[in-house]
Amino acid sequence: MNSITWEKSDKTHRILPLPLGYSSLYLIERDLKPMREELESFLEDMSYMKSLSFSQSVLFSHEIQANNVIEGYQDDVSLVDNVIHQKLLISDETRRKRILNLYKGYRYILEGRELTEDNLKELYHILSDGLLEECDRNMMGEYYRQAPVYIFYSDNPCKPPDEGVPVSEISFKMEKLFSYLREEEKQQSLTDTYLVSQIAHFYFLYIHPYFDINGRTSRTTAMWYLLNQKAYPFIIFNRGIQLAKQEYYRVIRDVRKYKNVTFFLNYMMVTVKKELEKEHIIEMISQSCGNPLSSLDYQTMQYILSMKGEMTYYDFVAFYNRQNEKKHKEEIIKTMLDPLIDKRVLLPGRKIPKKDNRVFSLNPSMYEIDPAKVKRIELAKKER
Repeated sequence: MNSITWEKSDKTHRILPLPLGYSSLYLIERDLKPMREELESFLEDMSYMKSLSFSQSVLFSHEIQANNVIEGYQDDVSLVDNVIHQKLLISDETRRKRILNLYKGYRYILEGRELTEDNLKELYHILSDGLLEECDRNMMGEYYRQAPVYIFYSDNPCKPPDEGVPVSEISFKMEKLFSYLREEEKQQSLTDTYLVSQIAHFYFLYIHPYFDINGRTSRTTAMWYLLNQKAYPFIIFNRGIQLAKQEYYRVIRDVRKYKNVTFFLNYMMVTVKKELEKEHIIEMISQSCGNPLSSLDYQTMQYILSMKGEMTYYDFVAFYNRQNEKKHKEEIIKTMLDPLIDKRVLLPGRKIPKKDNRVFSLNPSMYEIDPAKVKRIELAKKER
């Protein structure tokens, strides 16, 4: 990575050419090494993940759903599917726009365009179409905002909000970001490319060049860089964030305070590793069950692989309702769990003395776990 290196307390600090206030963003190489090596080892024989078709398969509709969930919009994957394929007309125009704008934005970044200021401007127009307040539209310059913006990363009203960089600094810092990305092209490994994309992800959030939709734009821009550099496995990073949102915002604030982006990079490596492990297991199950998994089956499997300990129908319902607009337990069981039980992907266990509740587990004959590969997720053992 293009930078200046210096030594402190036996750790190598790498100063990045990305200014924050009166100092610059930096990272500690040694603290990144364990997770970097774990990711590289995992990806060695995962050839199917290293293809554009893999990225395309996960971008629509699961990454759309995850990118919006991070912002607190609980549109489940079935709704996303129906909206982008025009199978469902919804009366909430803002909700429809949130989904369609990301769909169009992802289509845009898949076209291989260079990541430039003008092309980013076009992406932002796509993502923000019909979603900005009139006052925000009126205070936008040719590329960026022309007034201060406050950033709320905490639910604690006692904590003052962060503020995006002053208007006079936006263009300069955005040019630093574009320059950094140009200089860091063609990294030696996929994981190095991922780290560059996430440094850009953080720095974009720090600048906050717009009044709204900075989060979705920053994450979509990181995905754009990954696609251009053919780092296809890492395209799923949004899914990891949606399951650990409070930590995501906490780490962002820590980096703003201490200038050390290592915190954020390790968080992003751990969360994406969990999602890659889930993808690996889902792929094995898909190959074994003989029947293709539907988009809803795929979402169900992601949630099951995110659960810990004993799994019951009610546990799954509670997990689903934390991530999505709430549904009745009968509908969730019927549409999500029952189809996978019919396919023998899930095995029903003992009943629990509550109506319709029972234990279930993954069918162990559908997959084989290599402990050297799967380190970050916990699989509940089959009930004895």
